Amino acid sequence: MGHQSTFYITPKDEADLEQRLRERTDLVILHSRSPTASPRMVDTLSFFENGKPWYFLYLARPEDLNAVVMRHVPEQGYWRLQDSPSPVVELLRCRLDGKTLSEGRVYYVDKFLGPDKDWVEKSEAFRKWARMVHTTIKKSLKRRDSKYVDYIGEDAQAWVDAGGQLVTGDGRPVTW
Repeated sequence: MGHQSTFYITPKDEADLEQRLRERTDLVILHSRSPTASPRMVDTLSFFENGKPWYFLYLARPEDLNAVVMRHVPEQGYWRLQDSPSPVVELLRCRLDGKTLSEGRVYYVDKFLGPDKDWVEKSEAFRKWARMVHTTIKKSLKRRDSKYVDYIGEDAQAWVDAGGQLVTGDGRPVTW
């Protein structure tokens, strides 16, 4: 079963959120791609590569790193993190271009389809940790009763109140 929430956060909200998560748990932040078969760790959610923000990250418990599965993409010359069956929480960062703020997402699954086509449940320790991460993210943000928005950060709300425009992942404007 999958668990997901969408949100809007600015870089300030993102830094505050990362601090809250680090206060609650040990975690590592993983890049979605790696030059090797090992997961690539990054230092912060506000990760930039070649001067550009990287939007697709994963959160994991340090003790689960050996269980993270990478798939080689030879045409592209990198390895891609596989969220199923890996014990990870996907975090899609928001894009802020000065005029619009796109939605972000937190997502994880409890089970995955195994090689014999049966459902395999991820460990209880991971599921408990992932629930805590998801709950921490939601409690750090304000709940919105909207068709498009689950949660919004304090700074993002101030940005919207000052005239900023929220957009969905495919660029459609969001209205309350």
